[in-house]
Amino acid sequence: MCSFKTLYYAEDGYLIVCNECRHFQLAFQTTLLTMTAQDLQVFHTLVKENREYNADINSGRKNIYIPTPLEGYGMILNRKELEELFQLLETAEVNFKAECLLELFHTTG
Repeated sequence: MCSFKTLYYAEDGYLIVCNECRHFQLAFQTTLLTMTAQDLQVFHTLVKENREYNADINSGRKNIYIPTPLEGYGMILNRKELEELFQLLETAEVNFKAECLLELFHTTG
């Protein structure tokens, strides 16, 4: 059974990781995805690239497509939502790296 550690939690979504199977669960608005570390890394990269590519868009229109690891399933976001998702992933990544470093100290001490 999964035992989750919260990497990020806010009103717009969360990212948690299972301590046993090391799968990640991302919730953002009405989307919930379970991903491997590799899938999450690819997804995070796609979000970063779309953020840079669509930097000049200030529209509230949902016209930014982000593919997911699930075949035939993607997210359609506006610029504000893309920025919120990016911040979620960036913060969670920093928290995950910090947790991994802390675990190193616990196992060697």
